[in-house]
Parts: sequence; C-alpha cells; structure tokens
Amino acid sequence: MFEFEIWLISFPPLSKLFPLNVSNLSNSYLVSEDKSSFEYRFFFLSKGANTVLKAVQYTYAHKFEDRNVYNLGFGDYDRSGDRIQDKIHTNNGDAYKVFNSVISTTPMFFEKFSDDILMVLGSDGGSEFAENCKRTCIKKCESFCRKFNQRITIYRNYVEKNFVELSRTYWFLGGYIIVNTHIVTERYILGRNYDAILIFKK
Repeated sequence: MFEFEIWLISFPPLSKLFPLNVSNLSNSYLVSEDKSSFEYRFFFLSKGANTVLKAVQYTYAHKFEDRNVYNLGFGDYDRSGDRIQDKIHTNNGDAYKVFNSVISTTPMFFEKFSDDILMVLGSDGGSEFAENCKRTCIKKCESFCRKFNQRITIYRNYVEKNFVELSRTYWFLGGYIIVNTHIVTERYILGRNYDAILIFKK
C-alpha cells in the first residue's frame, strides 16, 4: 500500500477539451472485458512463436484525497492460479502490439471509474528487482542494472511522445518512490525519470 504526497499541483483553467479516443490505437489485439472477476480486467491473445493469453488488470490500491487509486497490472495469465505473471518475457516479437493493446483498455477504465486515479508502476522497479536480476542476468551489469525500470520507461516514453494530445483529456503526475512504499508526486514534467505515473481525467 502506497502513501502519497503531492507537490506543485496548481492546474491552469480548463478550456474546451476534445477527448482522445485511445481505443483507436492501430496495431493492437482485440481485447475482451472480464465481467466475472472481482478485479476490473481484460484479456487478449499474443500471437507469435506461441499463442499466449495476456491479462490487463486494474486493482484498487489506495485512497487519496477522496479519490480511489487503481494500479495497472499486466502480464501472462496463469489459468490454474487465476493470477497475472508480470515477470515473464514471452518473446513473441509483438511487444509494440501488446503494449498498444494494454493502452487501449485505459479509456474503458476511465469510462467506468471517471473520478478515480490510475497509477502505473513497473514490476521491475523495486529495490529487490536489481538484486535478483544480478544473480541470473547474463549481461553481468556492474554498477547499474540495465533492466531496472524498463517497463515504466516504456510508459513514460509513450506519455512524452503523445503528451500534447493526451493532455487534452488527462492530467498527469510524475512520482518518485521513497523507501519502497511512499510516493512523492509532482505535476508531470517532460524529461524527468519518474518511477510512477498517475493519471486522472480532466
């Protein structure tokens, strides 16, 4: 469970805004909503050398200033354990298509939870990740693990590439993790290496 601290939140007045329909992303898989689950989640099939069932899951994480905060989780779906395995690399050669498929679910999330906050963290961003990686990594990184925070970097690059268009519909906060469970946030500033991204509708 994360604690939040907000810095520098002074938003400009709203002008006329035109929603961005992220679900129109090209080159993505067809996703299906799982209405039977306690969590809000979606499924799609990654196709390549293998056909792999993927799951996108939005899980309640925390309450912040009268808003619910949901964490975005994603990975291979383990049917036997009914869980997401977010540390597996499928290597199907369809990484961009998979990423677009994950992103395509966010408008549906905000349609259902329009007053809530979406938080994106990388499963490769914890302090224990680098230590575990060093024990098995074939790249033999010395001073810094090159796989550390790769996932949040992908999301951050997407936000920065599309920031002007996305900002018509959403507010963005950038977050730094302090001592694993405390996130200090600020209004998103392009070019900063955030550990977390928080998103909510205008």
